[in-house]
Amino acid sequence: MTPKNVFDQQGYVVLKDALSKQQCQELTDYMFKLHEEGKTEKDEQCPLSDSIYGDPIFDDLLQKFAEPIGQHIGKKLLPTYTYARIYRPGEILHPHKDRPACQYSATLTLGYDARMVWPIYFDEQKESIVHLEVGELAVYSGCDVMHWRPAFKGKWQVQVFLHYVDANGPYASEHKDGRSEFGIKKGEQIQSNQRKDVHFHQPIRNGIMIPSNDKDFPGYLQIASDNMPELMFTKEECEKITSLTDEFYPGAASIGTSGNGTLNREIRSAQIYLLDNDNENKWIFDKVAQIVAICNAGHFDYEIMGITHSLQLIHYTTNDPVNGHYNWHIDSGPGEAATRKISFTAQLSPPDDYTGCELHVNDHAGTRLATKEQGSVHLFPSYMPHQVTSIESGERWALVIWVHGSRRFR
Repeated sequence: MTPKNVFDQQGYVVLKDALSKQQCQELTDYMFKLHEEGKTEKDEQCPLSDSIYGDPIFDDLLQKFAEPIGQHIGKKLLPTYTYARIYRPGEILHPHKDRPACQYSATLTLGYDARMVWPIYFDEQKESIVHLEVGELAVYSGCDVMHWRPAFKGKWQVQVFLHYVDANGPYASEHKDGRSEFGIKKGEQIQSNQRKDVHFHQPIRNGIMIPSNDKDFPGYLQIASDNMPELMFTKEECEKITSLTDEFYPGAASIGTSGNGTLNREIRSAQIYLLDNDNENKWIFDKVAQIVAICNAGHFDYEIMGITHSLQLIHYTTNDPVNGHYNWHIDSGPGEAATRKISFTAQLSPPDDYTGCELHVNDHAGTRLATKEQGSVHLFPSYMPHQVTSIESGERWALVIWVHGSRRFR
């Protein structure tokens, strides 16, 4: 039976190897660190244990797993919140059902110190016992299926709960659990210096829930309001990035790799500003890193190093000798371009600011037209042909980067 069939039949399904043991150990250590820093709390449901709501790292995990969990149970899921606990000796989780924001929930075992893992029970009629080893999770209908745990007999067990609602269901308004964004408690606002850094070298992966299939050939991926909107750039972020050019002068866009580029406005016409990874721009690099790490883990599955050079802020206008455009081309090639693996473009301008200047990507012999939605992100393998058509009026800003690997495509 497929996971969806199992879920439909019994109201829960177990998915193995959701995270590696190393990743679970890192998250377990992180949870104990939060406790040592005094950031965990007691709650009425499990008063002996230590808990935390909506931590940024766990909320990143929540967003990462929304699509693969949804695929396994046949639902389009919207993330609501996370709740992580260090369960302590003698703790009891009494039989209960969850509130609407937990319409579909996943409980994931991160680590434990006990003779055996603490089981969870489902369905008061059948009393099904489920033992979730480290890295395994159970997805269940939180509002419909009774679930509980008997008195805990170990020293500790770290568990994280990932909660979702059906995007097409009656509780869709519970998205983010009433918060303005992920990684904060209700009523809080996140500060830029509170954001967690996300790096490429250890993206959150999932070996079974997103199977690695060598016959799958990753292509163009678009992030917009109808697809992972939490990864988009906000209107304010787009404006903040473009305002960085106020005190700098651009260079003309060339063809070829840095140091060996040539100027040919008939092929490419645009102005380029380089953004370095300094204190002022670090938040942009961090955001790009987060987007690429999540998309690489769930879509491309490439061996990548990350960002190895400056970001490019590209300005297309009708004021240049030739209207802004870039003819059909690919981003990978000889020399330093040989290790380019993922091409990244963020749309910074509102669509009403210009006409023309469309991004087209030849995605496996079929041309894809990228949305002009402000803040949208577009990623594709760097060997894919693509073009930016001539701008007809106004101006367009785009943020561009190529993500490299240590070796050629693999």
